[in-house]
Amino acid sequence: MRTVTQRKNIAGFRIWMLHLGYNILPLKGQGFIAKAIDPQLKRQIKRKHHYILVTDLFSGNMAAFELGKEFEEHLKA
Repeated sequence: MRTVTQRKNIAGFRIWMLHLGYNILPLKGQGFIAKAIDPQLKRQIKRKHHYILVTDLFSGNMAAFELGKEFEEHLKA
């Protein structure tokens, strides 16, 4: 698993996921699972982005890494 985002940006990443329409389920520590539940949202995003895992070590699955990279680019702009 790869690092999703920087430690200081993890709360912002979680809020960003909420605004995108994901349902957030907290894990132990600062980790969370984000699921696309809304059928309309599922049609708009890639299938591999329907389930996102971020662990308390700020690593996650490939979908989380890709969205984390996009989030970091938004922060730089």
